Amino acid sequence: MKIGFFITARLKSSRLKQKILLDLNGKTVIERVIERCKATIGIDGIVLCTSTNPQDSALYNYALKGGIQFYAGSENDVLQRLLDAAKYYHYDTFVSITADNPLFSIYTSQLLIDQFKKEPFDFGFTKGLPIGIATSMIETKALEVAVHMKKQADTEIWGPFVNQPDFFNIFNLVVEENYFDEKNRLTIDYHEDYELIHLIYKSLNKSEIIDIYTVFQLLKEKPAFLKINHKRTQRYPTEEEMDLINKAFRNNVECGKNFANKIGKLLTPKLSELHIKL
Repeated sequence: MKIGFFITARLKSSRLKQKILLDLNGKTVIERVIERCKATIGIDGIVLCTSTNPQDSALYNYALKGGIQFYAGSENDVLQRLLDAAKYYHYDTFVSITADNPLFSIYTSQLLIDQFKKEPFDFGFTKGLPIGIATSMIETKALEVAVHMKKQADTEIWGPFVNQPDFFNIFNLVVEENYFDEKNRLTIDYHEDYELIHLIYKSLNKSEIIDIYTVFQLLKEKPAFLKINHKRTQRYPTEEEMDLINKAFRNNVECGKNFANKIGKLLTPKLSELHIKL
C-alpha cells in the first residue's frame, strides 16, 4: 500500500497576493508546509498538486527544491486534480492539506495514517481543531467513485462531496479538550491571518518544526495573539449549496454503485469515530 501526502497549492489568491510565498521566519509558507509533511511518519512520498495555469508554474521550483513530486492538473476541480495526481504517481491513499496551513498537526495526521493501516476507510476527517490545523485522508478508489458521481466542476471546498456515510466508509478523528475553538483561525487567507502566524513563527525557534502543542501553549500564554484575526471568518458552503450537493449525490447513487463495481471498489457504508485529547 502506497501512502502519500498531497499539498493543494495555487498562486491565484486575491485577498492576499501569493500568500504561500510569504516569509515565515526565514522560509516561505509553502516551504514550511513541505517540511511538516516530511516530518510525518508513515508516508511514501509528497506531491505538490497545483494547476496547469501558467501563473502556478513557479511552484515547480519549490517542489524541486524540497525534493518532492509535482503535479499540475485542473484549475478549479480540486477533487479531479487530486485523483489525477494519485493515479499518476500510483498512490493508494493520501493525506491532504492545503498550502496555506503551515501549522497543520503532524500528530493527528499520523493518527489518521495509523488508523487507516489498522482499519481502512474511504475518507477520514479531523474534527475539533482550529481552522488550518486539521488534515484529511482520502482513499484513491473511493475518490474515483466520488469524482464519477459529482456534477459540480468547482470543488475547492470538497468535503461535502464525499462526506456521505450512507454511501462511503467515513472515519472521524474527534479531538477533545484542545483549549481552542474550532472557529479560531490558524490558516492564511487574509493579511491578519498572516500577521498572526508570522508572529507565532517569530516567537519560536526557527530551526525547529513547531509541534502543535508548542503553538497551543504559546497561544495560552499570549491570548492577545488570537485577537489579531478574530474578526475574520471562514467561508463554508451555504445551506442551499449543501442541499444541491446532497441532492445531486442522491440522484447518482446507483450510478456510483455501478461504477464502484466496475473498478473493483467495495462500498461499505459506515461512520466511525475515535475520540482523543490534546
